[in-house]
Amino acid sequence: MPEGPEIHRAANNLRKVLEGNIITHVECPYPPIRGQEHRFLGQEVLRVKARSKAMLIHVGDDVLYSHNQLYGRWTVQKKTSKERKTNRSLRIKLETETHVACLWSATDIELLEPWEVENHPYIERLGPDVADEEIEFKSVLEQIQNTRFGGRQLCHLLLDQSFLAGVGNYLRSEILFNAGLHPNRKLKSLTEDEQTRFAYSAISTTQRAYVQKGVTVDKDLYDLLREQGMSRRQARHYVFTRDGLNCHTCEGLISHTRLSGRRLDYCPNCQH
Repeated sequence: MPEGPEIHRAANNLRKVLEGNIITHVECPYPPIRGQEHRFLGQEVLRVKARSKAMLIHVGDDVLYSHNQLYGRWTVQKKTSKERKTNRSLRIKLETETHVACLWSATDIELLEPWEVENHPYIERLGPDVADEEIEFKSVLEQIQNTRFGGRQLCHLLLDQSFLAGVGNYLRSEILFNAGLHPNRKLKSLTEDEQTRFAYSAISTTQRAYVQKGVTVDKDLYDLLREQGMSRRQARHYVFTRDGLNCHTCEGLISHTRLSGRRLDYCPNCQH
């Protein structure tokens, strides 16, 4: 499933071609929005915004809400470009005078009125969105200090979107490594210094993944590892998918486990 940085990058791509432009052609073949073309046609796209793993496109008096789930994907191309072949199912197509934006294979799509957005079942439960460039450190630290989350292990808590929104599986492993925290620690066990490190890591790791298109290691290290022949998969992260390889910090071996069917990787020496 795409994580926060990937959805925010998709929003950025959509924003460049849709915001401020008029919809000149629209197709809505997906049942929840089928027959609603008139609500888009001739309307201006006022705003495109990602909220955690959801996309919100404000068009005229409506808001198109979508969540990619496992297989959804937005694509953007110029109208003059040849249409790409795909096995994905079209959910909605939005055209302006110059570009075409399509959502494929997503299963969670709705048309909302603006006042309904904050009360949407997914949106209303979100914690601070660490993939948002405008996120404030204070709001993340306050969430980490919130006693209602205190009894939960970090490895489980980081996948709870009501705690920190936008974090998924690869970010979970990377955030904990950069914070130097063992996955089995409970939130309430963290010292003030560890809380600060955790908040900083949650923001900086996620933002780096956004800027570097899914790469969470420093760019210089990534470039060096690629030059040395490492695959992108093994070079892009500090611990995730690197089980059995040496830690870049301590040279110890990266460990691997699975929780509820999802992988978790960490360095036993660096994370306490």
